[in-house]
Amino acid sequence: MGKESNKNTGLRRHHFFSAFNSIPDAMVVTDINRRIISVNSAFVKLFGYKRGEVKGKETSILYSSEQDFSDAGEARFNPDSDVKAEVFEVLYRRKNGEIFPAESVGSVVKDDDGETIGYLAAIKDLTREKRRSEEISLLTKRLRLVAAIVANEEKNFEAKIKNALKLTTDLLGFEIGIVSRIEGETYTIKHYYPETADLEEGMEFDLSQTYCSITLKSDDVVCINEMRTSPYKAHPCYSKFSLESYIGVPLIVDEEAIGTINFSSSESRTDPLNQADRDMVRLLGQWLSSEFQKQAYQDELKQSRDRFRLISHNSADLVCLHKPDGSYEYLSPSAEKILGYSPEELIGKSPYELFHPEDLKRIQEESHEKALKGEHIHHIHYRIKRKDGEYIWFETATEPILNDEGEVDRLQTSSREITERKKLENLLKDTNKLASVGGWELDLKNQDLYWTDEVYRIHELPLGSELNVEEAINFYAEEDQPTITEAVSHAIQTGEGYDLELTLVTAKGNRKWVRAIGKTQMDENGEAYKLYGVFQDLSMRKLMEDQLKEKNEKLEQLLKATNDINAIIGHDLKSPLNTIIGFSDLSVKAIEEGAFEAEKFKKFLTLIYTSSKGMSTTLDDLLKWSRLQTGDLNLDITSIDIKRVGRNLSDFFQASLSNKGLTLKFDFGEHSQIRADESMITTMIRNLISNAIKFSNEKGEITVRLEKLRDDWVLTVQDEGVGMTDEVKRDLFSPLNHPSEYGTKNEKGTGLGLKVTEKLVKLHGGRVEVESEVGKGTRFKLYIPNDLSPE
Repeated sequence: MGKESNKNTGLRRHHFFSAFNSIPDAMVVTDINRRIISVNSAFVKLFGYKRGEVKGKETSILYSSEQDFSDAGEARFNPDSDVKAEVFEVLYRRKNGEIFPAESVGSVVKDDDGETIGYLAAIKDLTREKRRSEEISLLTKRLRLVAAIVANEEKNFEAKIKNALKLTTDLLGFEIGIVSRIEGETYTIKHYYPETADLEEGMEFDLSQTYCSITLKSDDVVCINEMRTSPYKAHPCYSKFSLESYIGVPLIVDEEAIGTINFSSSESRTDPLNQADRDMVRLLGQWLSSEFQKQAYQDELKQSRDRFRLISHNSADLVCLHKPDGSYEYLSPSAEKILGYSPEELIGKSPYELFHPEDLKRIQEESHEKALKGEHIHHIHYRIKRKDGEYIWFETATEPILNDEGEVDRLQTSSREITERKKLENLLKDTNKLASVGGWELDLKNQDLYWTDEVYRIHELPLGSELNVEEAINFYAEEDQPTITEAVSHAIQTGEGYDLELTLVTAKGNRKWVRAIGKTQMDENGEAYKLYGVFQDLSMRKLMEDQLKEKNEKLEQLLKATNDINAIIGHDLKSPLNTIIGFSDLSVKAIEEGAFEAEKFKKFLTLIYTSSKGMSTTLDDLLKWSRLQTGDLNLDITSIDIKRVGRNLSDFFQASLSNKGLTLKFDFGEHSQIRADESMITTMIRNLISNAIKFSNEKGEITVRLEKLRDDWVLTVQDEGVGMTDEVKRDLFSPLNHPSEYGTKNEKGTGLGLKVTEKLVKLHGGRVEVESEVGKGTRFKLYIPNDLSPE
């Protein structure tokens, strides 16, 4: 029995200690003198002592102070106490000296005789609960502050913000509170607290020089308890203002940061900012953002109402509000002047009662139904009946007004009377048809293109053919398409019109000159919604302009030719004529006076003969030049005996050659016949020989040579005279700046011979080439095609 009893007792003790160690709270068993007999595993974990370190020690080592040990231990639990279980809170001390709050359940342990034999305590750590409780208390206090700010019935928006700054700055223990506005890289102080701070509303700083640059990058609350130990200790704001602690959050309106609300101090935080502080500032930022958003909406709404009131009461147009079914809710005072009804007479009525029957379906489909789908109707033309029964024309724009759910809640219309305009349009339509002028419109929203009938006629398209903008532009000539495309784009972007004259290729392939005029209509937001303009066929005008230009050019040529002829007649014909008259008179007087000398008489006759030939040559050049200017000189291609032409010219120039002691040679080789206009060939060679004589020195030689190339005859007239500079050579055949030089014996020419020569050789389809060098002479080459035949 004894062994069995001991075994059972040991088993019970084993079960007791197993259960004792499994209790989650710290358990302490002491003797009557409060010396620790046993502790469980939870105790070791909570206090940090090993079992052996506390066994036999008085429990006073566990309390935060002797006073706590006395109050909680000795006063409540002693040998005379009869406490079975009492719950109390007390501060304990861990082995490492850390003090923590705990909840204890203590009891006095007695034996079977009722004698106190020890004490038992269960200890639960309250650190987490206490901390959470403090956090809840802090958060509650801050939430109450936010609630007080939000619930503030102060109507003045500025006063609300100042109140929020004051309450929050004081609660958080900061020195300064600021609401800022940020635009680009500029930070502006809009509100601040306290008023004694060294700040002013409207002060501006570079954003990068403020802690708010950090806040905007984080896009959330930023807390800094001690700047000098933070990652931002090199920030320019710290260097400049020495602000040690900071908390701030961005203000967001329409998903865009517009500023911040922030608090700062020059001292580090002794009580670090916690989560409750963060949450409060975040809520404050959200409230302030919504207030700014609401204020912006209110300002916009007020401006909108003021504008609407101003426009509707002062506009000559009729401004109305309609229910979705179209019935009138509001009409501006102009209704009475335009329709004859007072606004009160029409409110609640449907405008469909006033629309012309022929326009009802079009209004329903093109305006009302589209507006109910949220589309903006820029204009529609229709007829509406006045109170006196007369129908007038209206142009109406419709703007849908949406509610918060995005549904059409109201319709706003703006209408103007266009009756007179319609009459003018009809009159203009008839007039434009006569003037080849058409009109066009382009609705930029749906890209609908409208042409009047005349525009279709100009394009040589069937009336009513459907086209888009790209197809319309493709009718312009390829070289003009970039011009019209750029003009249209510029008009849409800037509202500036255009007026262009371009080439059009019609549907039938005919090229026409057209005038394209475009103008832009803008909506209330300054955006283009319609292009319109005029389209005119300029082909007949352009033809008349070209004909007139051609006639003017011919008249100018004739005028210049006349002036040239007058100058030649006035000087170059008068001079030889005076010579003939003068020497004829001297010859007659010499005969009459019997002072006749054969040698002198011969000299007189030679001068008379030379002057007569010069006049004959000049008159021949004038005649040909005049006929060339009027286009009246035609080729007469025949077979020419070129050697006979040479002999005749040699006789013609005999006196002039003899006067300077010059030699004229003709080298036609084996060639005797060429095909050309004989009169013109003779004139060309004569003019070039005359030019060579004029600029040759005495005893010189002039050579006329004929060569045959594969395609051309080449007639060369070469002298050994003074030659010419490159400048003179360049202007030799210029119609504006023809050089006129004196010959080696001061011979004065008309300057007409070379012009005539160039024209005549071109009339043959040939060309003139000149080679010359100062002091070494000149070589003229006439290239005349060798395949000429009579026309």
